[in-house]
Amino acid sequence: MKGFYFLIAAAIILIIVLPAGLTNYKSETLFCSKPQNECHVERINLFGIKSRKKIIKYSDIKTVSYIRQKIKGNLYARGYTDYQLIFISKNNARKIIFSEIYFEYPQIARKIREIRHELKKGTENFTISK
Repeated sequence: MKGFYFLIAAAIILIIVLPAGLTNYKSETLFCSKPQNECHVERINLFGIKSRKKIIKYSDIKTVSYIRQKIKGNLYARGYTDYQLIFISKNNARKIIFSEIYFEYPQIARKIREIRHELKKGTENFTISK
């Protein structure tokens, strides 16, 4: 019987805890480099494992914007609006920067201003953290 409980506990850990720890991130940092012509995001998950994802070429960036999504509520829950930070490329493709969403517009507006300032300034390398 103890072996059965151990097996159930191990299954719960493998099914719930492991994927949640690997896909939720403690920190996300955007690195953009003009000489390397690359923007990528470096993520650290809950287990401390680093991953790197290339987002867009630096020369393909047209602007920085956001995607707004309204979530409707129901009889018991109120709806809400969330925002996601994106790059818009020269061929109007959307590239999501951070996997995490923002719930307040002033927060995302601050990040957009920060990234636009770095892009207009022509900085060779810059980093933005979430």
